[in-house]
Amino acid sequence: MKILVTGAAGYVGSYLINKLLEDERFADYEIVGVDNFLVGKKENYELIKKNGRVKLLQGDICDREFVDDLLKDTEIVYHLAAISGVVQCNRNPMLALKINVEGTLNLLENSAKRDVEYFVFPSSSAVYGNLSEDMAKEDMPTKPLNNYGAMKVSCEALCLGYYNSYGLGTVILRFTNIYGVGTYPKWRTVVSNFILRALKGEPLIIHGTGEQRRDFVHIDDVIEIYKLVITPKAKGEIFNAGSGYTASVKELAEIIKEISSKKGKEVKITFEKARESKERTFGYDIGKLKSLGFKPKYDIRKGMEKTFGDIQNLIESCGITEYQKEI
Repeated sequence: MKILVTGAAGYVGSYLINKLLEDERFADYEIVGVDNFLVGKKENYELIKKNGRVKLLQGDICDREFVDDLLKDTEIVYHLAAISGVVQCNRNPMLALKINVEGTLNLLENSAKRDVEYFVFPSSSAVYGNLSEDMAKEDMPTKPLNNYGAMKVSCEALCLGYYNSYGLGTVILRFTNIYGVGTYPKWRTVVSNFILRALKGEPLIIHGTGEQRRDFVHIDDVIEIYKLVITPKAKGEIFNAGSGYTASVKELAEIIKEISSKKGKEVKITFEKARESKERTFGYDIGKLKSLGFKPKYDIRKGMEKTFGDIQNLIESCGITEYQKEI
């Protein structure tokens, strides 16, 4: 049997493949990775471990014949291929709609025909929009504020439709802010940006007071979530996927400043004009995910320490490389 990972040249997809290879629970599976290299670079495939169980392809998830053939003998689909982020989906709405929604529909339709057992879809906290409460829960109504969130809601609805109509074992994971160095780092995040500036001896810039709070989850915990939901109890369900701890941007900066100081680099924290009119708190209730047995390995401090060290080692060994392309 096979595991299919779409978006295999991406930040999470490439790391997921490497971690599946290390896990005895998935030792009997062939792993097929596919990417169109629109965002992730072809060179990222070189970062995936050389293993006879892994086959890496270039292809389009909107191509019906290609996807149908791809799904032959597939038991698990991890569908990570997408144009992600608010900016790219607003700049390229029609392309994003085609890949994110039409591509997902194509995979769902063919997965149902091929009797795929699990179809795992990564959604986002963006589906909630502006919370009326400080804690997001899965049963709250979705009120997306942008194209990215709206497309995630659309794909969630399709996943639920295929579960209810055809019994396809869909699992929806609403991820929050992912950080850490997997197969490679994602530079365009607040955590990586702060660490990179600290390593250069530059001030950590906070826009506003820094009291805006978010849930941050380490990529190693993200991978554990992906593996954990391969269980009948998760089929047809939606899960908030985060750490369960809400950290302020100021707290992140202070932790990174402290870590940097211990490593001999003193940096300052500076404040600039806020980018948003309201500095919101966005907490995550992960009780439902914990009911499956999820226990985050990394609290915010431990996660920042590991990420700081991983980025430092990476820069010292091969410099700063951009692993993602602009569309």
